[in-house]
Amino acid sequence: MKWGEHVVERLYFVGVGGIGMSGLARYAKQLGLDVAGYDKTQTALTAQLEDEGIPIGFDNDTRHFNQWFDPEKDKTTGVVRTPAVPSSHPIFERITTLQLPVLKRGEMLGLIAQNFETFAVAGTHGKTTTTAMLTHLLADTPGGCNAFLGGIMVSTGSNVVLNKASKRLVVEADEFDRSFLHLNPTHAVITSMDPDHLDVYGDGEGFVAGFDTFSKQVTDTVVHESAIAANRPGLQYGCASSRDAAATLDYAAINPRTQNGWLVADIKMRDEWFEAVKFPMPGVHNLSNALAALCLADLAGINRVECLERIGTFRGIHRRFAYHIREPHGTYIDDYAHHPNEIRAVLDAIRLHHPGKSIAAIFQPHLYSRTRDHMHEFAAVLSEFDRIYLLPIYPAREEPIPGIDSQSLFENILNPCKHLISIERIFDNLKEHPPEVLLTIGAGDIDRCVNPLSEWLKQDLHRFKQFE
Repeated sequence: MKWGEHVVERLYFVGVGGIGMSGLARYAKQLGLDVAGYDKTQTALTAQLEDEGIPIGFDNDTRHFNQWFDPEKDKTTGVVRTPAVPSSHPIFERITTLQLPVLKRGEMLGLIAQNFETFAVAGTHGKTTTTAMLTHLLADTPGGCNAFLGGIMVSTGSNVVLNKASKRLVVEADEFDRSFLHLNPTHAVITSMDPDHLDVYGDGEGFVAGFDTFSKQVTDTVVHESAIAANRPGLQYGCASSRDAAATLDYAAINPRTQNGWLVADIKMRDEWFEAVKFPMPGVHNLSNALAALCLADLAGINRVECLERIGTFRGIHRRFAYHIREPHGTYIDDYAHHPNEIRAVLDAIRLHHPGKSIAAIFQPHLYSRTRDHMHEFAAVLSEFDRIYLLPIYPAREEPIPGIDSQSLFENILNPCKHLISIERIFDNLKEHPPEVLLTIGAGDIDRCVNPLSEWLKQDLHRFKQFE
C-alpha cells in the first residue's frame, strides 16, 4: 500500500478497537498486510479482530508494540492513529524515535477512497444509519460495493463490507477533527449541520463552513437535506407535507404513517412517485435517513423499484433504535444518540410507535465539551422524559473541564423524576421505579449495560408491577 513516498506492508493501529479504526484494520488485513494494534479496553470487537488474526496489546505501555516491531522491516512499517488515544501515550514517543510514518484515520480513509467511486454520507446526525442503509441497497446489486461503517450491521455482524471486485466505496464522512476534508468523494449527501465539536471548529459558523468546504470537494453530485439546502448547489431531499410542497425537492417523502407496525410513506424520486413504501426503522428521522440513502443509490444507477423494495428488508444497526425487548407488557430500546437533537428524534419515534406509554431514559453524556456547549439543550430534552437517570460524563479523549460535570447538567433538568446515579446503581433504581418503556442512550461505554439489562428484564419481569 502506497503512502506518499512510502510503501507500507506492515501497519500498527493505535486505537484499533474503535469502530472506524477496526474497519480500516480489516481492510488492510484483506490486502495482505501484516496488521496489529493497541487499544485501551478489551471488547467484543477487539476479540473479533484477534480471532481474525490481528494481535492486539492492551497494556498502557510499549511492550506489545516492541514485540511486534521488526527493525529489519521498519522501512515498510506504518502507523495509523486515532485522536481517541492521547498524544501523551508512551507509544507515540517510541514511534517518533523510530521515525515511522503516521497517518490519522481520516487520512488513511482518504487514500483508500482515491481508488474508488466514493459515496460519502456527512452530517451531524444519521451518518451511520444512512451509510448502512446505502450499503444494504448497493451490496448485492451488479457492481456491489465496499463499505466502512460507524456501526455494526445486524445482517452481517460487521462494520465493513469488502468486495475486491467492486469499484464502489461507501463511507461515513466524519466531521470530527475535520476528517472528512481528506475525502474527495464522487457523490455525497449531507443530512444535517447542527453545530457540534466546537472544540475543533470554534463556533457554529466555523462548523458550517467546514461542511461547505467538504461539499465543494465533491467531484460529481452533492445532495443536501432541504432544511440546509438554501443557496447551496446540488440536489435536495426532505420530508414534505404534500406533493405540492415537494415540488421543489428532487427526492421527497410525504404522508408518513404506521401500517401494521411498519412506518410507511409516499416517495418521490426525481420524476417519479411511489406510494406506500415500507421502511424498517421507527421514527420520521429514520425515514429521512432512508431517503438520503435512496438518493445516493439512485445516483449510483440502481433500479428504483428494486431499491424501494430492498429498503424494507434492512435489519438495522446495533445501537441505533435497537429493540432488545418488544412485548405488550414492556419495551427496552438502546440507541447511540448523544446530541440533543438526536435524543429528541429518538423520543419522538418512541412516542409515535408506543403512544401513551411512560418512558424512562438512562443517559450517559459524552464529552465534557459537548455537555458544556449544549448544556441547556440537553437539559430541555431530558426534562421531557417521564423519568430520567443521568450517569457521569464519559470523557473519551478529553480532560475534565472545571465546572462541567453531570451534577451541573442535573441541576438544569426541570424534571421532578430525575436521578443522578452511577452505572452500578441502575438496577436498584429500576427496581424502585419500573418502566413501561426503557431507553438507554449515549455514545460512551453505556453499551456495557445493554446485555445485563436485557437479561435482567427478561428473567425478572415479575419485578415490575405492570408485568405481574
